[in-house]
Amino acid sequence: MQRKMVTATAATAGICAMAMALAGCGGGQGGDVTATGVPETVNYAIQSDPGKLNPITNATGDGVQLSTLAYESLLSMPAGSEPTGNIAKEWKATTTEATFTLKDDVVCSDGTALKASDVKATFDYVIKDASDSQYNGVYVPEGVEITADDSAKTVTFKTSTPQSFLAEEVGQLPIVCPAGLKDPSAMDSKTFGTGPYSLESASAGQKYTYVRNDSYKSGLPEGTKITDLPKTIVATVVTDQSTQTNMLGSGDLNLVKLSGSDQDRIDTSTYKGTKGGSMPMSLFFNQNTARPTGTLEVRQAIAEAIDRSKVGPAITSGKGELMKSIMPAGSSICSDSDSSASMAKTNVKDAKKLLDDAGWKAGSDGVRSKDGKKLTVKILYNSTAGSAVAAGVELVQKELKAVGFDAQITPSDQYTNVIFSGGDWDLLISSISATTPAEWYGIFSGDVVPDGGNWTYNADKTYFRLADEAASQAGEDSCPAWQKAEDQLMKNVTVLPLAQSWDMYYSKGFTVGTDPTGNFLPTTFKAA
Repeated sequence: MQRKMVTATAATAGICAMAMALAGCGGGQGGDVTATGVPETVNYAIQSDPGKLNPITNATGDGVQLSTLAYESLLSMPAGSEPTGNIAKEWKATTTEATFTLKDDVVCSDGTALKASDVKATFDYVIKDASDSQYNGVYVPEGVEITADDSAKTVTFKTSTPQSFLAEEVGQLPIVCPAGLKDPSAMDSKTFGTGPYSLESASAGQKYTYVRNDSYKSGLPEGTKITDLPKTIVATVVTDQSTQTNMLGSGDLNLVKLSGSDQDRIDTSTYKGTKGGSMPMSLFFNQNTARPTGTLEVRQAIAEAIDRSKVGPAITSGKGELMKSIMPAGSSICSDSDSSASMAKTNVKDAKKLLDDAGWKAGSDGVRSKDGKKLTVKILYNSTAGSAVAAGVELVQKELKAVGFDAQITPSDQYTNVIFSGGDWDLLISSISATTPAEWYGIFSGDVVPDGGNWTYNADKTYFRLADEAASQAGEDSCPAWQKAEDQLMKNVTVLPLAQSWDMYYSKGFTVGTDPTGNFLPTTFKAA
């Protein structure tokens, strides 16, 4: 895929001077407003540079947020609500077939009307030319057959393998306009979408400026005009949330997304807070058989060495709750999922025994080894995720060392590149999430990276069987079956949910809506 202000003049001036190169100082919260009172310019902070902007190949958190400005999908997934139509006017689906009828007023940013065959072309691009896309097997089911009828404005998807939430899955793929597909490399630095905004300028590592497409109509909520939305959205790279908070107070930003203790610094009588989706922190295991975590005994030992009741509060600054499921809080699909009974329970004594029985013997320094090789595991996490996440990772490291692991922390602001390239990691602590259990199936199955999207190298045939059985049932009726599949993920220790808290958006004088993964939806700006 979710703070008291600095008031000292010297501190604010210092932050302003530091931010000059990034965003410029002053005026972030002032200036013109639309007829509805929404600022004409929204200055928003992203935590890391998104790199290449191709919406099909960039699934990083900030990359996805930026793509939502310029690209629309068939459906919109507002947090806590039923799907609504973006490009699609109406749709119908079974477990093996979904048909979407396009709206009449879908226009590309270059002024050309979007046809049904153009929607099909985006899916064809993923299948034929961008097979390494992280959306393959998630929003683009394996073996899907797509037909388009331009005169009827319909796109139909058929799969031989049943999908419980077929319409919701394919309905989330960003759709690229024909000009972008003519030269896909151009999408790395330009936008070719049907969304309400287009990229005007970009300075890598610093700032991305998007301007409103005044011809846009298709995804506007009822009663909203395009001129009600901000004219310009400026996304500035500010890696530190504390700095973002200070920049909100000084006026250099007027929209920030904060997590953990940084929320405590916000004056809520001045700034409007909106839930930005839950931030579910989970521990993922690299099951590549060449890694120590490629064996079940080692994964079980790790899970039993970790005390979630301690790690959870640490990783959420005491604001979160222990997760019962891999489905995030606020999900509108299978929201009652609970795999608590199948999760490993903390048992340090048994963790040590598991490692002893597997041949990992403790040395004089406490570190275990086998066949002359140390029991080294590398813990990867997002270095821009904030101090609370770092504290939680350090606690996990300490708990693993206590049972004999040589646990090494490897923070990275490009951690998704590491996992999707088959890089050097054993454990990942991350807020990676999905909106349906079927999406998790796409993540935990298929060809392994870098040839496919299965970055955990999961090969659990029992999970595959249970997921296939669940996928043969449609909609919410499939949730009990998906529960059994999720329970198997816990038994196989493919993933260990830790804790979740809520990210919060803060703004002055306006609010913005979000999707279940915490991205703000650019058509939902409203005065407050």
